Amino acid sequence: MRARTRCVEEEQPPQQESIPALVSRLIDDGEEFVRAELKLYRARLFSRIDGARNAIILAVVALSLAQAVIVAALVGLLIVLRPLLGPGGATGVVVAGGLALAGLLAWLGWRQLLKATEIKDKDDRP
Repeated sequence: MRARTRCVEEEQPPQQESIPALVSRLIDDGEEFVRAELKLYRARLFSRIDGARNAIILAVVALSLAQAVIVAALVGLLIVLRPLLGPGGATGVVVAGGLALAGLLAWLGWRQLLKATEIKDKDDRP
């Protein structure tokens, strides 16, 4: 009888990387991680800026309206209301109404700005 010889391939142990190679790989992985995190934060920033845009527009409109109301109170509407209410009454009505409207717009803008810049938990990532 013939003895069968069986070729058994011995498994070679996995090649071990040198310490400098491992450190180099660790640095590369760390750089990739930081780049990915920066992309995430950039996307979040632009999302919040987009949400704050309406609040900024409302705030600018409120400031412009307040300035226009002051000018109109001193010139146009004062002249129209003076015969009916007298100089003091006409000025008071115009200023109070204009500032109330400007305050309302500023308040709405502030609420939207707070909502857009609210810090949320990490679990609520968009």
